[in-house]
Amino acid sequence: AQAEVIDRIVAIVDGHIITLSDIRQEREIRALLGEKPIADDAALAKQLTDSYLVEKQITDYPNIDVTDAEVQEALQKFDRRDGIIPERVREAMRQRIRVQKFFVVKFRESIRPSDDEIRKYYEDVFVSEAKKRGVSQVPPLSDTEMTAAIRENVIQERLDHEVGLWLDAIRRRSKIE
Repeated sequence: AQAEVIDRIVAIVDGHIITLSDIRQEREIRALLGEKPIADDAALAKQLTDSYLVEKQITDYPNIDVTDAEVQEALQKFDRRDGIIPERVREAMRQRIRVQKFFVVKFRESIRPSDDEIRKYYEDVFVSEAKKRGVSQVPPLSDTEMTAAIRENVIQERLDHEVGLWLDAIRRRSKIE
């Protein structure tokens, strides 16, 4: 008798197994959703590990639901010639929307940048970057659309930072092999 390898374990997260076929499936889903591809298996395994850890945390927030209409609306952005979207892609989109909602509840709602933070970001980051790119006319911060866009950038950067710190703490408390 000859042994045949059917699949390989790539990681174990708190007893949850992530396999090589999970990585291949995630790569396919990312391609179908038009997301940035991740060629490195280790990086994709880390992302799947993080996704599992986040999903475990979401269970503590029972009111984070995603409707079929929300999934359908998000999927309409992706032009499928045959019009058929596999169920695994629908579920992946449902999970992504659920994570976004979770991050809004857990982090984003508490992020309130001050006018000084917005002005500092505008001057130190936005104007500086615009000059590097050779933009001759930089819209003033007094423009309400500019202020809203800068506020959104500040919120997003702080959200990314908070989520990163939170995930680091979750990883340290988890058993990842």
